[in-house]
Amino acid sequence: MFVQKIDEVINLTKELRALLGEIEKKKTEIRTMLSEDKTVEARNSMEEVRKMQAKADVMRELEDDEKRDYEDGGGHQVGGSEKREDAELETEYRQVFMKGIRRQNVSSEERSVIREYEKRAVMHEGGVTGQANGDASLIVPQDIQTQINQFQRQFIDLSQFVTVENVTTLSGSRVIEKDAEFTPFPEIGEFMNIPETDAPNFIGLLYAVKKRGGILPLTNELLQDSDQNILNYIINWLGRKGVATKNSLILNQLSTLTKKPLANFDAVKRVLNITLDPAISERSKILTNQHGFAWMDEQKDGNGRYLLVDDITEPGKKIFKGKQVVAVSNRILKTDTTNGTAPFIIGDLKEAMVLFNRKFYELASTKEGGDAFKRDSTDLRAIMRQDIKPWDSEAAVYGELDVSAIV
Repeated sequence: MFVQKIDEVINLTKELRALLGEIEKKKTEIRTMLSEDKTVEARNSMEEVRKMQAKADVMRELEDDEKRDYEDGGGHQVGGSEKREDAELETEYRQVFMKGIRRQNVSSEERSVIREYEKRAVMHEGGVTGQANGDASLIVPQDIQTQINQFQRQFIDLSQFVTVENVTTLSGSRVIEKDAEFTPFPEIGEFMNIPETDAPNFIGLLYAVKKRGGILPLTNELLQDSDQNILNYIINWLGRKGVATKNSLILNQLSTLTKKPLANFDAVKRVLNITLDPAISERSKILTNQHGFAWMDEQKDGNGRYLLVDDITEPGKKIFKGKQVVAVSNRILKTDTTNGTAPFIIGDLKEAMVLFNRKFYELASTKEGGDAFKRDSTDLRAIMRQDIKPWDSEAAVYGELDVSAIV
């Protein structure tokens, strides 16, 4: 019965992934239609996307139900024969987590909750095993981690555009398939040997995640507030810092690409049509800053029509030739004010680089260490771990275009 249930969950997950892939493919087709002024066809196709999206939502609900059915009765051993269900453990750990933030004493029973939660996190999510003592780091509870991820969606998180590999070890390697040029099958005569064909182009990437972190002072007044208000404060801080850290890593990696001067809008089109492989160009996006976006947004064709059009698949976004245009703050992706050029990064960043990520944030607090004693506050230390590696240098072009007229 359990084997059958597992198979049902796995099959449903495969179907859902396939459907989500079809939805993304359909959206790409719609963007192409818009670039070709096929508005009616685009609207009709968008109706199909909405129906497919509704089906995907139902499949997600069904998948969640199947998983819950499978997990019923599947408690985990804690302290001898005692069983603790996931939901119960999550609630208990959250309570212990808040005591840790406030630097309150933790009982031996509560330390067993920490050990069990960390063990399960390591097994399922690649968390970091801590020590059950007063000064140890605690991994952020899953529900709070989810809230941090949701909070980050209101910002431009560049990690959504690159390949992210969640890892469970501090260092290691990943073997990843790279787009390759395939040669056709040769003609084979009677009784002739069949030659070997192209093998998938796999490359090995070595990673070593680095520890990054900071300190957030918490006032005694805040610590006397409700759990939710404290968590909201921490989520806001971690969310912003997390996005800023990932964006910095990605932009630093992009800056290693060879800079290519772009004379005008036609040069942007040539990158998409000629420089990039058609398979890469099909999945490409255009990443620029506020100056670059403003310049693009003012460009018109010979009939006075703006070249950037609204993306009906994602309201509020703009597309050019079916490719989404992403605008990043000038503070993050800077304009070269000396030469008056703005960056135009064109390509498929998921092929260009890989961000290796340890999934959980780790938190620890102190009233005595650092400046906490002098301030009469509680200092919260946060740690996250990532590494970033180049993958396919031909998957993206770092262009620089003269926008001095608007700088």
